[in-house]
Formats: sequence, C-alpha cells, structure tokens
Amino acid sequence: MAKFYGIGTGPGDSSLLTIKAVETLQNLDTLYTPEAKKGGESLALSIVSKYLPDGLEIKSRHFPMNFNDAEKILAWNQIADEIVEDVRVGKNVGFVTLGDPMIYSTYVYIMERLIGSIDVETIPGISSFSNIASNQNFPLVMDREPLIIIPCTIEEEKIDYALENYSSIVLMKVYKNFKEIIGKLEKNGLIEHSILVSNSSQEREEVYTNLRDLNLEEKISYFSTILVNKEVKKEVKVG
Repeated sequence: MAKFYGIGTGPGDSSLLTIKAVETLQNLDTLYTPEAKKGGESLALSIVSKYLPDGLEIKSRHFPMNFNDAEKILAWNQIADEIVEDVRVGKNVGFVTLGDPMIYSTYVYIMERLIGSIDVETIPGISSFSNIASNQNFPLVMDREPLIIIPCTIEEEKIDYALENYSSIVLMKVYKNFKEIIGKLEKNGLIEHSILVSNSSQEREEVYTNLRDLNLEEKISYFSTILVNKEVKKEVKVG
C-alpha cells in the first residue's frame, strides 16, 4: 500500500540522517523538496542527495516565507492536494525537511492536510540544538531541570521571562533581532553561559563563544542558534 513519508534530514551533515530515513529515501517513487525562493536550491535536497535512488522523481515546490497568510495557505493546499494524488495512484511519496519535522517545520502544515486522506508516517531527524549541544560538549538539562525552547520572533516579554526564570534555554531564529537578544543575555549575566553556532554541522559551520564580538552580527547566518545554560560557564575565546 502506498504511503507518504515526512523525513527529517537533520541539521546539515548527510551522515547524521537516521538509518530509517536513508532506507525510506531509497524506496521512494517521488520526493517533494521545499524551496524558500522560486527556482532556488533546496538545502534539504542537497543533504539527502547521496542517498537517492536512480530514476527518483523529484518535485521541487515553493513554500512562501513571508507574512502573507493567504499566499502560504494556498501553496500548502496545492502541494498537499498534489501529494494525495500521487499516493492514491500507488506511489510512495516523501517530503524532506531540515532538522526534525516536528520542530518549527513547515512540514507540519502539509502533514495536517494529509492525515485522514492518505497513510502518513513521519521520520524524526536530529535537531540543530541537539547537534550543537553534543558537538560542543554543552549539556542542556540534567535531573529535574526543564528545557525551554524559544523562537526569538515571539513577544519580547516572553523572552525576558524565560531568561530570568529558567536555567537551560534554546534560542532559535535569532538572526533578525540579534542585537536585542545579545543585549538581553548581557543584562541577565548570561554571556559567559552561552554559545552560538551558525550552520550547524554544515561545511560553513561557525562556533562563537565570544558573544561580545562587536562584529558578530555580520558573521552569523540565518541558521543560527544560541544555547544557554546557567550551570555551564564557557571559556570565552576572543576573535
């Protein structure tokens, strides 16, 4: 019976895909890949390309990354309808998405439109913050501590509350208001307890422990994450 598979690629290094993800990719008839810009390259596709079988049908589809809800919903509906048609004619269909499919992923909007119409299986991937923590030997949580994950696009007071009241925090989507976030870390005495990584596990990965670098905003990429743990004090490397 044909099925739809949502596949997490992990943060960027193709060797971080799970065995199940690789085996699933190799048994697909059609693979959908997301494009942030029309005609642009798909990072998710580049991550999985070495595992794709010959003759696989690849469908690149544009996912608008803006604040026009009507445009985004139209795109999600059209892509979901196309996937349903492919599965119903007997194709095993996949969709690749960065990181883990259930963490800040547009994939969820597609999945919600498919459940109830076709068989859906979602395959997890390694998140960027989990990869960063392991690579940098930077513990996230222990014992009874909670882990707080914050998209820095939310209300400012919610970010302030988390920084003031929790010990272990993941700050995602820091690119657009980077200066403000660094200011909040400084205000709360958290600079020495934080690390920042851009392009985790990719060839262009950069690790920054000196968050007071005045030129840091010019160095980081869109794919940047800050980890904070008040119980961990990192040695700050200048430069």
